Amino acid sequence: MNIFIGDLIERNISTRVLVSLSLVILAIGTIDLLFLILNELSDLTEDYGFTDILYYSILSMPYRLYELSSYFCLIGVILGLGTLFDQGEIIGTKVLGKSNTQIALAAFRPVFILMILGLILSEFYIPDLSQKAEENRLLKKGALNINQGYWVASEYKINYFRSAPDKETLVGVSIYEFDSNYEPTGIVTANEAVLQNGKWIINEPLLTQIGRNSLNKIVNIDQYTLDYSGKDVTLLLSPRYLSLSELFSQIQITFSDYRKNQLSLEFWRKLLQPIVTAALLFLALSFLFGPMRDQKSGQRIVIGIGVAFGIDLFQKLIGSIAVVSNFPVILAVLIPIIFISLLASLIFRRAN
Repeated sequence: MNIFIGDLIERNISTRVLVSLSLVILAIGTIDLLFLILNELSDLTEDYGFTDILYYSILSMPYRLYELSSYFCLIGVILGLGTLFDQGEIIGTKVLGKSNTQIALAAFRPVFILMILGLILSEFYIPDLSQKAEENRLLKKGALNINQGYWVASEYKINYFRSAPDKETLVGVSIYEFDSNYEPTGIVTANEAVLQNGKWIINEPLLTQIGRNSLNKIVNIDQYTLDYSGKDVTLLLSPRYLSLSELFSQIQITFSDYRKNQLSLEFWRKLLQPIVTAALLFLALSFLFGPMRDQKSGQRIVIGIGVAFGIDLFQKLIGSIAVVSNFPVILAVLIPIIFISLLASLIFRRAN
């Protein structure tokens, strides 16, 4: 049991890091939420009111926090262990026989729990929340035009959906029908389509018949089944709306190189995020046992935030390059990990 929770000394280290990590997430998350709300207030209208802004901001936070979770761990470990250094508890811990490795493992335990929780949430909850937040925001703001919706072709039909608030709802549906000679025969429009038993059902659709003998003849239809597979809606969505399993399956069937690069980048970022977190933890420990050992807590936090910001910027830059070029996407994710690990190793060597 001690392997997983440690002895009393190690539990004290884990508890201190967990508290520091929670404070960092709460502080930065609150600030980020306030800035997001203030930024959205500039788009405040009669249709996109304060309640809508608050709804969008709250639903967006899980993805934003998950995206920055590795950097929260970096700053949380620097703050937690830094406090122990300031109070002389790390020296006492070493006197009691604990090595740097044991201290590092004790600090890593709460981070490991956070990483597991993040992976579970990113697979089952966060993508749907992000989709609902962003799509509803665009609908409320009226920011979706014909170029920003979703287009998909099926046999003798071209389907257009203005928005997909979730994976079981399509809003602003237009279906352009053609005959066997690809001459237009009609346009079916509806406010909404809902996925029921694997089929997209449109209630109260309106058919505008087009043809030499039926020009602009409007017919009411009781119900219309959309010729579109329920699973295919994920093919249209932003990669950030997809879970790991959905990203992996789409990578196998996507033909567009640009789309495949986008999917691959999001997939490898999510899959390798625990390794990124571990590398950042290694970097934090190298700082604490090396050049930041004798510095004050405030200086450590400022340096930690600066390092996190620089690495995040570097990751986004190299990721953007990989999406639009032939540079391997997996390398775009691995290079920052290798860089962080080498930097941490160099600092450790100099410290020792």
